[in-house]
Amino acid sequence: MRSKDPSTLRIVDIWGFKSTKSNKRYIVEVERFSNHFLGLKFYWKGVAESKNRYSLLTNDFEPRTIVMSCVYIMLEYFKNDGCASFGFVAAEDLDESRGAVVPNRRFRFYRRMMLSLFGAETFVQGYDVATSVYLLINREMLMRNRISVSLIEAEISKLYEGDYSLVVEE
Repeated sequence: MRSKDPSTLRIVDIWGFKSTKSNKRYIVEVERFSNHFLGLKFYWKGVAESKNRYSLLTNDFEPRTIVMSCVYIMLEYFKNDGCASFGFVAAEDLDESRGAVVPNRRFRFYRRMMLSLFGAETFVQGYDVATSVYLLINREMLMRNRISVSLIEAEISKLYEGDYSLVVEE
């Protein structure tokens, strides 16, 4: 399913899947940015109306299954567009406080998964610990100067308030 936000001209593809472990339905929003950049967000359908839907935990202890479903969606986009890059934000748990700049639980988990699943030949991995942003930047597009870290930072800054300082791991 696809939705369009007329105020920002953003296009968001909506995907759904059902967990085989908990039997819960999840929604994945894939937001399209310029230069083949896609941002992924997901949440449990049961909290779809909550403003905190990305932060709420289901306590079903199946994050690997859920994140792998998102990875399969990413791979589907990459199969159709070999220039695609991806990004996501690891939302903080509602009980986490904003103290020192340390990676939150989700960020650490996402980072471990992405590092174990994606090698350096296709994607350059980047992140911003302070904002819990994680990126898989298409290496070929980066080498051809079709996309850059500063361009990604600028795109994110247009839509989401905050200062972004992305670190790239070659």
